[in-house]
Amino acid sequence: MTIDLGLWNAVVSTVTLIVIAATAFIGLRQVRHLRGQNSLTALLQVLEDWRDPQLTAWVAYVRNELPERLKDPAYLAELEGTVDRGRHPELNVCDWYEQLGSYVKFGLLDERTTLDVACGPVVHLWERIEPCIERMRLTRGPSLYENFEYLAVRAVLYSRAHPHGTYPATTPRFSELRARDAAAAETT
Repeated sequence: MTIDLGLWNAVVSTVTLIVIAATAFIGLRQVRHLRGQNSLTALLQVLEDWRDPQLTAWVAYVRNELPERLKDPAYLAELEGTVDRGRHPELNVCDWYEQLGSYVKFGLLDERTTLDVACGPVVHLWERIEPCIERMRLTRGPSLYENFEYLAVRAVLYSRAHPHGTYPATTPRFSELRARDAAAAETT
């Protein structure tokens, strides 16, 4: 029995196509796995930075002292020229969130995961610092701290999309478990 060369060529081409498709599928799975692992590593580093005592002190300044400082027109006027970061530690918070916003915008950090962890603080700090940024944008342009703004806007949109949080609907709350346990105990 002889095999036609055309048939043989078709069989070999089909097998080659199957092998290439399987290799591509496996490769894509590995890339997704590596990307998830890299995103987790990056998020863990961000969370470690978040606990840094210096950043914590700057955030405390923004929360506790900045609102009073913003009432002083001279304090705001200082933002139009060369800024002394010793007098304006809020800019260090801006720098950090600018970097975080860039990571999220370009997909280096997963947006959903980042916002699930940091949504509230991002919005709160943006709202506190926004008058400073707006004042600096008068002389430096609208792109100043645009990644921080991007992150804050994404956080607001995330909050609006999840007004009751992101707790999985299929998982009972502890109060529900306790109620079930109490009901079961009453029936026995």
